[in-house]
Amino acid sequence: MFIEIENIKYHLQIKGEGKPIICLHGFSENLSTWNLLKLDGYQLILIDIIGHGKSDKPLTSECYKLEIIIKHLNKLIYQLGLKKYSMLGYSMGGRIALAYTLAYTNEIDKLILESASYGECDSVNRLKRRKSDLELAKKIKENGIEWFNEYWSSLNIFESQRRLPKSIIDEIVKRRLLNAAHALSNTLLCTGQGKFPCLKNQIFNLPVPVLYISGEYDRKYNQIGNEFTKLNSNIRHKIIEGVGHNTHIEDINAFIEVLSKFLVERIQGRSCSLLPLWRWKY
Repeated sequence: MFIEIENIKYHLQIKGEGKPIICLHGFSENLSTWNLLKLDGYQLILIDIIGHGKSDKPLTSECYKLEIIIKHLNKLIYQLGLKKYSMLGYSMGGRIALAYTLAYTNEIDKLILESASYGECDSVNRLKRRKSDLELAKKIKENGIEWFNEYWSSLNIFESQRRLPKSIIDEIVKRRLLNAAHALSNTLLCTGQGKFPCLKNQIFNLPVPVLYISGEYDRKYNQIGNEFTKLNSNIRHKIIEGVGHNTHIEDINAFIEVLSKFLVERIQGRSCSLLPLWRWKY
């Protein structure tokens, strides 16, 4: 189905029945990354983020800004009639889910972050990452999607995926090749790691239960997951053995087991005030 928000059409699918969970995919992915995810008693709302999948891919970068994405997501969810729901986000989708939760905390039941960061907070590293994002955005436009797929697939962070069955690897490649060069470029420039706001100081005040999932071989995001737990006692960190960055693709059964246990837990949260979106440090 499609829902139009301020002249932008968003593609989404709804699977199952029960308590709603909004699912956000990673960079260069789309909602089909969640095809094997099934949770008894839960309704999964799978959304193609702007510039991905079958959602619109505007040529101008304005609509790819984080504040616009979050506002549109909330309007989309409102049109679905949801007042209370959980959010699940992988990698880039996890960053967006975290930012969304900080903006609309009262609507979130639980938050699940898979291999996601809270943004780069060191000013020097932010500038370096912004420069590298800009360079990659230019290369994608110049060389096209097939070049991007080869480059992205070769990154060390996805090394463990190369051991997956060919059928799964083919599905990952298929999703990447469906992208448009200008859309991925705009996404990097507006919501890439170098542009994404530093949310670290906001995590301390996050009152909802949070589960952080990472893979055994993903050292960077294991460390980030540990940092999350030190920032807030409401955050649990679970490492799935034998997998890397994309845990739900590399071992869907283990992912479902970890997620299901968290969803049925009764965890006492805390209430507090949060900074509005426009006061985040970019």
